[in-house]
Amino acid sequence: MLVYLYYPLLLLLLFFGARVCKKGEWNEDVLSFGTTKAFLGFCSIIIIFHHCSQRLCAPWLAPFRIVHGLDAFVFVGYLCVAVFFFCSGYGMFTASKSKEGFWNKFFVKRILPVIIPATIIWLVFFVIEKYKKVHIEKPLWINTYDYIWYIPALICMYLVFYLSFRIIKNEKAGIAVLIAGVVLYSVVCFLFSPGTWWYNTHHLFAAGVITARKKDKIISGLKKGYVPLIVIMTVITALAFAWASYYYQLITAMGGQYNDLAHGITELFGQKISALTFVILVVLIGMKIKIGNKVLSFLGTITLEIYLVHPLFVQLFGFAFVNESGKPLYHIQNQFLYLAAVILPAIPIAWFLHKGVSFICGKKR
Repeated sequence: MLVYLYYPLLLLLLFFGARVCKKGEWNEDVLSFGTTKAFLGFCSIIIIFHHCSQRLCAPWLAPFRIVHGLDAFVFVGYLCVAVFFFCSGYGMFTASKSKEGFWNKFFVKRILPVIIPATIIWLVFFVIEKYKKVHIEKPLWINTYDYIWYIPALICMYLVFYLSFRIIKNEKAGIAVLIAGVVLYSVVCFLFSPGTWWYNTHHLFAAGVITARKKDKIISGLKKGYVPLIVIMTVITALAFAWASYYYQLITAMGGQYNDLAHGITELFGQKISALTFVILVVLIGMKIKIGNKVLSFLGTITLEIYLVHPLFVQLFGFAFVNESGKPLYHIQNQFLYLAAVILPAIPIAWFLHKGVSFICGKKR
């Protein structure tokens, strides 16, 4: 099947131009701006594969809709989002300490560039749905554009960061407030959100801030225990990911009874643990393998826009538009072509959107 060609292409994208450090050497730029952008660029593409796979081979789909080939991507999305939050927290704290005038027009430079593209894409979804007379369940603002959860999550983290380090001057107190804000957001989402994806990775924002604050000490500790740490993080990530992603199959295989509440809590903790250990694993690998090429660098500059734009094409060319019981708009059945039809228009549109929002906000991004 042609779709399997994407697997080696993804490896080529990740490792083209990469350099492996010699024994005793370390990639000291593992958390530099360029390297983290490369990480994010790759993760943005994996997110596209993740969302496409959920329209092709997710186990909750009707059996007649399932076409295997991208099964490896069905549950990995939150791990990539964890990297997004970690790098965002790390970059935010680092910039606040090194960039002159960081706090000037904070809301215009940080919040507005998130709100504008999200609103534009939501309106596009809304117009298409009304034009095509697609039935959408309430609340419309969520169900019209289900991927929008990341925007309020990110904005909340930015606001908590502002409160923690702009209004509160003491850094230790600021860290405590940041952690409290993360916990509060988790509680609110647990009570009111549609699912665990709303709050299973945002704790990595706080982890990124803490890492930036204690970078030298943390990196030194990772170097000292490198080999055992990379084994431990790999094992924990694999076990927690499997438990979170395949809870139903595992509990049934062990003769247990399925319970919705137990499933939700188990899934959440498995995701939170694996999200944290996966990010640590990424950093550990990055300490020995320095990735980076022009494609990843380019993708790394438009990760937010890629995240916001690609769902439009995931839905346009999927078996149904948003409402899974509805009719498709422009269904592409071939998996290889479906992915291409999502990726090829999403990236240039994301770039134009990025440039437009940067111009409006007067911000070089």
